[in-house]
Parts: sequence; structure tokens; C-alpha cells
Amino acid sequence: MGSGQVRIGARVPKFSFVLNVRDPPEKVIGAMIDFSDRRPEIWPNLSAKIYHAHSVGENTADVTEGTDVPGGGVWERVTYEWTDAAVRSVITDSRLFQAGGTFEFRVEPQGSGSRIHFSIDRKAKTFMGRLVGALMQVSNGAPMKKSCYAVHGKPT
Repeated sequence: MGSGQVRIGARVPKFSFVLNVRDPPEKVIGAMIDFSDRRPEIWPNLSAKIYHAHSVGENTADVTEGTDVPGGGVWERVTYEWTDAAVRSVITDSRLFQAGGTFEFRVEPQGSGSRIHFSIDRKAKTFMGRLVGALMQVSNGAPMKKSCYAVHGKPT
């Protein structure tokens, strides 16, 4: 499956896309691995009520994060690993998705900004998880793109 392609109706919400942003790679990676109390301020889709950094190491972090919505919020506990050019998270627990699901992105220079390659591979464990997964597939990651543009800006 190539970049930007989706499998509609697949049991596993698996898709990928590429996004160009204004900020340079070091700023993009820096925002993604900022596990301070400021994280919910940096990422507008994260709720400060849900966010908690359990542990943060040199190149790893164990965090719970999500969005506060009516009915209890959408949360997941994830383990992050990163390098200077890539960030990978693995779900260890979640309200909607099974453990082991991944979210990865690789960042490369693109002019004065960055090109981000996203890859999402998750398996729903609830009906709501299937709905969220289908929304992400059909929209080709539109909520994630919107969040990234809010943080890193569109290229000029």
C-alpha cells in the first residue's frame, strides 16, 4: 500500500500519509518529544486532565495522553522511542485500541521546512475504536494533519 492509500473497512486502521510543514526537522522532533507539563499546550488535541508522563528517559518515554470528550475521553498509554529523525509510539493500554498498535513518523528537511512521513497501524478493541479508525482512514488523517499544521504551520 503506497503513501496516502487506505484500506476502507479494514479491521485494522492502518494508513500512511506525507505532510509538509513550515518548521525545520529539529523543531518538529522537539515538539513531538517534549514530555514536559507543556505538552498539552503544544499539542491542542491533548487534554491536560488526561496527560501524565510516567517516566522520561534520554530516548524513551512512557506517557498517558488523550482528548477529553464527553463520555470519559479518548486516552492511551504509550511508550515513545525516538532518534533525531524519527519518533515511534507503541500502545501499552488504551480505551479504544489494542496494545501493540503503533504510530510512527519520520522527518526530513524539505526546503526551509520539513516533510513528515506518518504511518499508523492500530487494531480497534471497541466499537468506538472502529469508528475512530474509520474516520482516520476515510479522512486520510485529517485530524492529525490539522493538529500538525496548528503546531508547525503550513509551508509558505
